[in-house]
Amino acid sequence: MQERVLIVDDEEDLRYIYTRQLRSDGYLLDTAADGEEAIQKIHENEYAVILTDMRMPRKDGLAVIAAAREHLPDAEIIVLTGHGSLENALQAFKAGNIFEYLLKPLDDIGVLNTVVARALERRNLRKHNRELFEQLQRAYEELRQKSEALIQQEKMSAIGTLAAGVAHELNNPLTAVVGFAQMIAEKLRASRPENWSETEYERALQSLDNLVQGAHRARDIVGSLLRFARASKPEARTLVDINQVLRDAFLFTEHLFLRHGITLEKLLAPELPPVWGNAARLQHVFTNLLINAQQATPNGGVVRVITERAEEPKGVWTHVEDTGHGLAPDDLAKIFEPFYTRKEEGTGLGLSIAKQIVEEHGGEIRVFSELGKGARFSVFLPATEAHALDPEQDRPRATAAA
Repeated sequence: MQERVLIVDDEEDLRYIYTRQLRSDGYLLDTAADGEEAIQKIHENEYAVILTDMRMPRKDGLAVIAAAREHLPDAEIIVLTGHGSLENALQAFKAGNIFEYLLKPLDDIGVLNTVVARALERRNLRKHNRELFEQLQRAYEELRQKSEALIQQEKMSAIGTLAAGVAHELNNPLTAVVGFAQMIAEKLRASRPENWSETEYERALQSLDNLVQGAHRARDIVGSLLRFARASKPEARTLVDINQVLRDAFLFTEHLFLRHGITLEKLLAPELPPVWGNAARLQHVFTNLLINAQQATPNGGVVRVITERAEEPKGVWTHVEDTGHGLAPDDLAKIFEPFYTRKEEGTGLGLSIAKQIVEEHGGEIRVFSELGKGARFSVFLPATEAHALDPEQDRPRATAAA
């Protein structure tokens, strides 16, 4: 690509001489008769090198240097002046990081070609170094993201192992609690103790019912822990019911909504197509979205979870809506970036990991929000028909249409 050079001098003969001298090197050459014309051209064009006189009518060389530094920071500047002095040189260097300061008339006009060529070499080297630095930064960010994701996967695997052990340890005592509570309730319903009042009798039966319900809820949580443990490895995939994944996520988060006086509405569509995926990792996504929605919603607000079937492309949409303060446009643009957070103690990894997990499943995650109108996070996951599953390989098989 031809480099563009701007020659600025109020003497027409010098502009002609400089242009003729540099034309043989193949540059695209523009000229300006004073500082004001030069500044106009700097606004309109991309110059690699600017040769400028210092003393000119209608804005001097210092103004040209300042304009170049503002609009063309990569341009190299060469000062050619017939009024050379230490003061002028200091002013020029203070105005911008100029490449060379030459006095007119030049003893050898050929030196102009050498100086311009060296200036271009420095400019291109600086650009190349900056590009390398940017590539290094991108590689570092990618490595950091992968490292954080790997750490997260290891944590999930460790939590899964722990969850399996806890679940197995809890199953037996929970079974005993439910069995004994039901046995005592049956005996009491068959015969009320003679020394109990009617109020005491009804209160005891209600307490036993509450005990059984609590034990059943604990058993559901244990079942969720076991499902999480079985799918705690990222590569472990099965046919997944998104509604069941959400119910498991509700078990772990519903107490947060109750504690903060927030209504959790569940609008789960029946008979959704299954998704081929990792249930534990998808539960991680929805648990994160639910916790974020709870934290964004004031007391008395509403968080709504909606699932619906999608036809084109075929799959499942899950929406998590809150009635919080919403997100500013700047936040929306960065919300899925690693380490970006608006929380004082947040890590900024939750949504970036959620996005990564969703994309691992061939899906996508979107966010819609306006300030003062809450936020809506929508997750799409492609469906897998049950008849497309290969039971021997325990993975989807290619269909004829594929």
